[in-house]
Amino acid sequence: MAMSGKTSPRQDNLIMSRLRLALERELRARETVVWHGWQLGRLEPLSFGIYIFAVPWTAFSVMWTVLASGAIAMSGDDGPGWIGWAFPLFGLPFIAIGLAMLARPFVPLFQKGRVLYVVTNERALKLSMGRELAVETVPADRIGLIQRFERRDGSGKLQLAVKIGKDSDGDRQTDYFEIGNVADVMGAQEALDRISVSTTTASALAKGQTSPLSS
Repeated sequence: MAMSGKTSPRQDNLIMSRLRLALERELRARETVVWHGWQLGRLEPLSFGIYIFAVPWTAFSVMWTVLASGAIAMSGDDGPGWIGWAFPLFGLPFIAIGLAMLARPFVPLFQKGRVLYVVTNERALKLSMGRELAVETVPADRIGLIQRFERRDGSGKLQLAVKIGKDSDGDRQTDYFEIGNVADVMGAQEALDRISVSTTTASALAKGQTSPLSS
């Protein structure tokens, strides 16, 4: 398996090495890597827009929990007892949700070196390492419209339409596969374009071979 890129095996950390090994195990016979890229640890300014909602949510949850706890604590020995403490503890899940929203924009920092995007001659893959290995894969013949979002330095992300159908209400619905925040986003699209053309050509040849001959 040949994987070109800015990161060599000698520069890999333990997680990156495990992802490379996982990819080698994932590849089929005669399947080769055309392009690969690691998730960049870059913060997105627009993602902090969630703070408009997250900050007041968290502040209110903390204030409510503190005031409720204070009221229970000041009730004295004749207070509601340990059952009464369930009332302020009810606010803890809301605090946890608020903290999760506040931490969400920093997720890319955690994902750096833990997410590997790969384009082979047969499909696109996303391998991510958290508590366990997660592998997402899309065959080349399911890749449709590709949208590229590119920055001045050549980094960016791709959004691939992989399925177009209808939901339960009969409305049109499109599923997407995303290659997100990689250093060489143009290279990723060029690789996808090549395998898409190859797949289309192979499909056309197969149909030509199986179609009946006209007399």
